[in-house]
Order: sequence, then structure tokens, then C-alpha cells
Amino acid sequence: MQPKMLYMRKTPIESALILYLLAAGLVMFPYQWLGNLFTQDEQTAGFLGLGILRILFSGVMLLLAFHMGIRKTLAVRGGWRALLVALPALVVAVNNLPVVALAQGTAAVTGSAGEIAAFALQCIGVGLFEELAFRGVIFPFVLGKTGTGKKGRFIAVLASSAAFGLLHLVNLLGGFSGGVFLQVGYSFLIGCMLSVVMFCGGGVFVCAFIHAVYNFCGNVVFELGEGAFWDI
Repeated sequence: MQPKMLYMRKTPIESALILYLLAAGLVMFPYQWLGNLFTQDEQTAGFLGLGILRILFSGVMLLLAFHMGIRKTLAVRGGWRALLVALPALVVAVNNLPVVALAQGTAAVTGSAGEIAAFALQCIGVGLFEELAFRGVIFPFVLGKTGTGKKGRFIAVLASSAAFGLLHLVNLLGGFSGGVFLQVGYSFLIGCMLSVVMFCGGGVFVCAFIHAVYNFCGNVVFELGEGAFWDI
């Protein structure tokens, strides 16, 4: 094998497909056993196991990115202007929290501080891994095929975001649910939004932070709370 895997750029679509299958395989890796090493509470163990494993797998994707010469997508490149462009995406993520329901008392977070911290770790791990895999690695490879012109960028955003959304179909392995298809849809839209943040120089780690906030705000009541909000 060559010291650097730059040869993959000669076949960007095939390489992107291989990386996609790798990401899908890592997503389906069992994680409950890891959490059980720290606690016997099944829910908290699930949070910890998934979070820790995703962080470890993020290291795998980061290592691949370095070996493939993909580094410019990682850090913020546009300075404060890039962060300013990322603010609307962060607002969307925070707005995923049922603020009105929490304020009115129709929803509440009842989990302990330890459970909330474990859930936050899960959100960080998932956000970091998925952004490194899709916006950090797969997206640049798709761009390598479509080109960086206006049309090429548009196609790359749609294609990589669609692949990101379809990855969530693996959740059907836990049982059929119409909510999974809704998740595919909004994951596609979030993927498009974060791709724009990437184009404006936000970098993978900014996207990962927004992704983690989105997941935390959207699921903390469902996972560690009560109320009818999440039924809607």
C-alpha cells in the first residue's frame, strides 16, 4: 500500500462508495456491551457505549482523512465570517428543543445529571463521527467527481446529503417505524444545511458541534423526559 492513499482520488465515486459502506458498517457495530462496563443501567449504558464507540470511530475517520490528504475540510477556514454564517444553522439546532412545551410544563426533562451527561456524550460522539464521515470525507470525494462549479456543488450537496439520510434506514433493523422515514427526510435537510456551512469555511468540527446540539435538543425530552410533545 502506498504511504498515502491519494490514489483513491482517481476514482472518487467508487472511493466514496467504499467509505460509505465503511461508515454504515461502523454505525451498525454493537455498543451496549461497552456501556455495561461502566454501569448496569441499560439506558445510561446505551448512551455511554454509543458515545464512546462513535468517538473512537471518529478517530478512524480522522486517520483516513489525513492519509487521503483531506485536511482543509476539518478546521475553520473563513474566520469569524464563517462562524457568522454558521449561526443560523446553530439557531435551527437549538430550535429543535421544545422550548414552548418546557416553558408551559407540558414537557419536562426528568433524567438525572449523570444521565443527561451520558446522553450529551452520545450526541457529541454521533455528531462528530457522522460529520467526519460525510461532510469531512465522503463529501469531498463526491465533489471530486461533480466539480466545484455551481452545478457541481449543487449535485454534490444533494448526493452526499441523500446518502447521509438513507444511512438512517439502518434504524429499521430495530423494528419498523414510520418515524424512521421522517428521520431520513430531516437528516437529508440537515445534511444540506451543514454542507453549506462547510462551503462557507465552517469546517467539520463546527458542523459536528451543530449536529450534536441538534440531536441533544431534539431528543432529550424523548429519552430523558416526559410529556406528550414527542408524540406529535
